[in-house]
Amino acid sequence: MADVGRLRTIATLIGVLITACASATAHTNPSSIRAPMVTASAPSLATHATVTPKDTAKTIALIFDDGSEPPETPKTPSLPLVPLTSTDLTKKIYFTFDDGPNPIWTTEILSLLEEYGAHASFFVIGEDAKRWPGLVEREAQDGDTVGDHTWSHPTLTDLSASGVYVELGRDRNLITLLTGETPTLWRPPYEAFNSSVVGIASGLGMKMQLWSVDTGDWQLPGTEVIVIRVMAALHNGMVVLFHDGGGYTRSETVAAVAILIPELEAAGYQLAALPPQGIGR
Repeated sequence: MADVGRLRTIATLIGVLITACASATAHTNPSSIRAPMVTASAPSLATHATVTPKDTAKTIALIFDDGSEPPETPKTPSLPLVPLTSTDLTKKIYFTFDDGPNPIWTTEILSLLEEYGAHASFFVIGEDAKRWPGLVEREAQDGDTVGDHTWSHPTLTDLSASGVYVELGRDRNLITLLTGETPTLWRPPYEAFNSSVVGIASGLGMKMQLWSVDTGDWQLPGTEVIVIRVMAALHNGMVVLFHDGGGYTRSETVAAVAILIPELEAAGYQLAALPPQGIGR
């Protein structure tokens, strides 16, 4: 009986050795080595480009929930602003919307644009884009321009250089992830900027895009006032500032847009998305 016990012990040891050898072989076989997982501390635009739609939410959380600074990314070439005296004879107006996306107001505005075959530009906040990524994807799929409006809507001139870089860079990278294209335009919250802020944005390959007509819709002046302000300033190439988010009701803005789109089209204007190089004031 003692011999039988020893034989069982030896057989067990041999089995353990065989298993260990097989495991070691598998880990040293190049064909069985998995690619390293992407970590939140080192996201890259190359990684973003390979993300499939079903993985988007997981990837956003992985990259943007740790508060880390965005990685250094290749600079895109600086493009000159398109002058308002363009050789394009089509009369164009550029509707732009800040502070979104918002699941109510952005959705209604996109539906109006789609109904009329019109286009616009959306300067999105990273925190909200992360919360409702599908709306940013829809904007891009519709052919609208998606621009950078910082991650959390701070006054950029109150921040350090690194703070500005984080605010613009994180939003830029998220937009790239969601749309497949790196934004070339940005807009400063509260119109607060200086040479340092502009320089950092330029280093990220983005040009500042302001506006030529402010509807003042953020003050909730009433739908009629918003419409009158746009129509009173009507001219070819004007860039109109609206808001589709920001924590306030934007029902007046939506109602004004619903009135303005057919009125402007009847007057011979095309509602267009901003070009990558921007539009001069």
